[in-house]
Order: sequence, then C-alpha cells, then structure tokens
Amino acid sequence: MASGFGAKGNEGRCTPLWQNFSRCMSTADSPSECTNLREDYFECLHHRKEIRRSNSVMEQRAKVINEKAAVLKEKIWKEVFDTSWATVEKAK
Repeated sequence: MASGFGAKGNEGRCTPLWQNFSRCMSTADSPSECTNLREDYFECLHHRKEIRRSNSVMEQRAKVINEKAAVLKEKIWKEVFDTSWATVEKAK
C-alpha cells in the first residue's frame, strides 16, 4: 500500500485517503486533528466497521428467522397433537 499502486498496477483504492491523511498529518499542529481521516483510511484498508455492521445484520436476520420458525413449529405440533385419529377416521 505504501507504494500507492493497486494489485493491477493502477492507483490503489485507499491511496486518496492515505494522501489526505498524510497531508493532514504534515500540516496539523496536533495528530488528534486528523483522527477522522485516519479512521477513514483504516476502514478503507480493513473494512472493520463494514464487517461489524454486516455481522450485526446477519445476526438479526437469523434471530427473526429462528423466531418465525419456532412459531411455525409450535403451530404445526399443536395441530398434529390436537388432531386425534378418531376425528380423521370420521372425516372419511
């Protein structure tokens, strides 16, 4: 990444962010002034926030699916056990 070249020889995807961060660090009185640019650059490199958000969405989705499955399972089991064979025979 330090070279500024991407995998295919073009400019790397995070190079503009690195340049902004580097420019800020060279002109800033305090490194804390460039915190947001640093976070943006690291997010571009590692995608930690994106991955964390994606995992959170997937967990919520699994939770909703499991809740719906439990309700459906309960309904099916109730129907199976509430129906007696005698009632089924009479229906014929």
